[in-house]
Amino acid sequence: MTSTTDTAEHPEITEISELAEGLLPPTRTTDVQQHLDGCALCADVLASLEEIRGTLGAVSDPPRMPEEIASRIDAALAFEGGREPGPVSRETSAAADRPAGHPHGATGPGRKARGNRRRTGAVLGAVLTVTAIGVGALLIQNDEGGSPVARKSPSASTFAKDTLETKVTNLLGSSTISTEEEGPSAQGTKKAPMQKRAVSVPPCIQLGTHRNEDPLAAETGTYEGKKAYLVVLPHKSDPAHRVTAFVVDSSCVDSSSSAGTLLYKHDYDHGSGVLKNTR
Repeated sequence: MTSTTDTAEHPEITEISELAEGLLPPTRTTDVQQHLDGCALCADVLASLEEIRGTLGAVSDPPRMPEEIASRIDAALAFEGGREPGPVSRETSAAADRPAGHPHGATGPGRKARGNRRRTGAVLGAVLTVTAIGVGALLIQNDEGGSPVARKSPSASTFAKDTLETKVTNLLGSSTISTEEEGPSAQGTKKAPMQKRAVSVPPCIQLGTHRNEDPLAAETGTYEGKKAYLVVLPHKSDPAHRVTAFVVDSSCVDSSSSAGTLLYKHDYDHGSGVLKNTR
């Protein structure tokens, strides 16, 4: 006895996709669903399509598929399509001779050739593999798209008076360049004035510092339970070696307030610790 999987023709990928989206006519829906119940290959295709749809649905604003990924899918389809067997010459036997007593495989409207089933599986595998690569590239591109105004930690930072010095030091380490003077005649190593890599913050945060200079570093977090920005600016009297840290209430970013409220202010000597508390 022959199973349903062996005798029934495989539905097109488009039909399986339309079945998942509820777009097939009722009569065809019944036929395709019955085929999927007995065909592991097509059931895997349906599961893969639903997984891809779910993954794409989780992307808030999916970008356009890159041309490179689209061309890979087209190339895979073209490659598999080019493997279709050409016309058989009249002088060539359609099938190899079999020993007497061994009949040829059954043929008929309900019977598909094994080679055709293999090609179908190869096409499905190639398409699903390339599509999965494309989805991964889209997710990575979407996740990395756009640069933040200020540095944002994976988890919200908590700003506190007793740990703010360490926070500022770490921020400056990633946002400034420290150079050293070296030479055979030098008596030792001498630090040169730090060079800033300016970052930007929302306008109301900048106004909250009452300063016009570009920040050396900035980070979002919380201070005493309030959402805040930590902004590091050059010190007014010695900008080459000192900095001033400002903690500004960030509620102004989502409101009509023209300037954020200054919550805390502290001066630091870059590399030597706290100089004075100016609050």
